[in-house]
Amino acid sequence: MRNWTAGAGIVLMLLTFQTAVSGQSALNGTSEVFIQSPNVEQLWLRAFWHEQHTGKTMQGEILSADWDFFEEASLHIEDATEHWSLRVKVENAPALCIYFDAFHLPVGGQLSFRSEANRFSEDFVEGPVDFTENNDHGRWVSGEIPGEEVVVVYSQPVGTVSNPELHISGVGYFFRMLWLDGEYDLLAESNRGSDPCQVDVMCPEGNDWQCQRDAVVRLRISMGGGIYLCSGAMVNNTALDCRQLLLSSFHCADDMSESDWGFLKVRFNYEYFDCDGTSSFNSHTRTGVYFLTSSDDISAGGNINGSDFLLMEVEDPVFDSWTPFYAGWDVSGSVSTSGVGIHHPSGDRKKISTFTSNLANSSAYFPGAHWRVYWEETLTNHGVTEGGSSGSPLFDEDGRIVGTLTGGASFCDSPNAPDYYGKMSFHWDGNNPISDDEKLEYFLDPSGTGQLVLDGSYVTEEESPCAEQSVCGVVDVEELWLIENEWRLRPNPAQDQLFIDWSGEILAAELHIFDAAGRKVMMRNVRNMSTPSVSVAGLETGMYYLTIYTEGGAAATRKFLIE
Repeated sequence: MRNWTAGAGIVLMLLTFQTAVSGQSALNGTSEVFIQSPNVEQLWLRAFWHEQHTGKTMQGEILSADWDFFEEASLHIEDATEHWSLRVKVENAPALCIYFDAFHLPVGGQLSFRSEANRFSEDFVEGPVDFTENNDHGRWVSGEIPGEEVVVVYSQPVGTVSNPELHISGVGYFFRMLWLDGEYDLLAESNRGSDPCQVDVMCPEGNDWQCQRDAVVRLRISMGGGIYLCSGAMVNNTALDCRQLLLSSFHCADDMSESDWGFLKVRFNYEYFDCDGTSSFNSHTRTGVYFLTSSDDISAGGNINGSDFLLMEVEDPVFDSWTPFYAGWDVSGSVSTSGVGIHHPSGDRKKISTFTSNLANSSAYFPGAHWRVYWEETLTNHGVTEGGSSGSPLFDEDGRIVGTLTGGASFCDSPNAPDYYGKMSFHWDGNNPISDDEKLEYFLDPSGTGQLVLDGSYVTEEESPCAEQSVCGVVDVEELWLIENEWRLRPNPAQDQLFIDWSGEILAAELHIFDAAGRKVMMRNVRNMSTPSVSVAGLETGMYYLTIYTEGGAAATRKFLIE
């Protein structure tokens, strides 16, 4: 729960929500719908109030809508493909996103989002999104598209058997903390994003924390008509089963409806290529989580009377190629002498803050439930935290999580002020107002081993950035063979045909190819092939991942390029 330093005189405000209005007109063959713009001054006042009173970092507002996409959109058919298109417009918007409360794409269908034609030198495009984004709750939300207009396009081959379903329930209006690149940054807030003293995780301070870096994620939370930013971390459990558990802070999402969990976006690998860089990795997102448990410790007045934790499970598969790390933890309550916090301040690319003095017990929120930490100036700068860092992990000297960020007073203007992290030991079995089977212990030690310390794990040894990490998941004979025996792809880079050098001792059954964003683009049966191969002539140039499956179901992945 970050403290806000500006607008301290604001105590309360009247919240006014804009009513959606829609019209329809033809423009270059594409239908249009409209929503009235919100009052941006009131959005800022609302954001200031939240940061002072609830610790939430508000990025935007959800404007209500009620449109069946296929009833509103225009249809044209070209090359035996149906194309449905709809322009969604909110005047003077810096960026928009589209919420679907009924979402289903058949195999062969693709959904994409584009910025207004000719607004930029090159259209901003998200997608194509396909059936792999379907989920049990039938909800989905797009990323941030710059400008006051989003062109939503759905395409499918003529004669597609299954019916798509797309119902638009809202349009997200973003007024701050976008950090889009170049000309897409219509807010022109800052090319550097968060405050200038922050230290990129790719700077020297992060060299020894690459595993932990891969555990930290950015959260975009849709709740109560607002859009908020927080951080979190994927966490390991004693079953070592690669369960996609995500740990954050309860105050980040303390007013969620059941449907809101389906719109929570988790962003992986959001960091610069280099220290103080300007180019980012192609980050990956998953939409939708299952709520598992929380400290349930925030009173009606916004006061925290516990350790402020939230545990979720990412609903859709997190690909091995994203190198997800499930961070270890120490719930013994031992005092750490040094370590780091890794976080997404103001929703920016991943940053790192360093402490070199003992953590101290604190009663700033609830007696004995938090650690107090002071950050040190390091080689690059003096990393601190900001709004949006809430929920991020505090790692001890052994790289294990010992706390999650609730709030504090450290800023670039006051780097020596303390921050406060809810203790993992208190999350585990402390005096939060929850039952025993809602405490963190129940979920992170499902077998009841009694372990108080656990190291982190990668899903695979491939592409791991640091040595001596464990690998979660059941390892059988065929998986051991894949780990211990060499197999490779050739030629790499490839152009037309890709061969898999395979010894034949273990039978290969199927191969799947994924693009750099984790979307499956090809699947082939390679049973009875002594040297499995596949034609890649139809794929565009770029980086891909090939996963090969054995007859027994074991799998391993290799990276390759097409040129």
